[in-house]
Amino acid sequence: MLKRTLIGLTAAAALGLALPSLADDVAKDVKDIKQDTKEIKKENRDIAKDKVDIKKDEKKLAEERKERNKDQAIVDKDVKAGDLKGAQKAEKAMEKENKEIAKEKKDIAHDKADIAKDRAKRNKEVAERSKDIKDLDKDLKK
Repeated sequence: MLKRTLIGLTAAAALGLALPSLADDVAKDVKDIKQDTKEIKKENRDIAKDKVDIKKDEKKLAEERKERNKDQAIVDKDVKAGDLKGAQKAEKAMEKENKEIAKEKKDIAHDKADIAKDRAKRNKEVAERSKDIKDLDKDLKK
């Protein structure tokens, strides 16, 4: 439908009929719609990538927590047994795991913020595309 209309407008313009401004408006609207669609697809890809990153980070976070808990169990066992050197060694390992846990939490928060930004950007593009489609409909009804 849209292609036929554009062809018709192009043909009318070629015959010298007074439709150049309408053809220009339609062409601009179509170009805007295509650009908005392209940007929406890009934002959707970015959101999907960030979701994958979050899943990876959450998996790594779970592993880090598991290691930390294992180290805590060793500390507890060594303290009960009176092995303070072993407890200190396990405690240092636990501190390292805590730092890695904090890093993973930060990465997850960053990815979630990226998703929120990408969604907001995508929603803006969807609204612009809807407006461009309405403009195109108005131009075609002239």
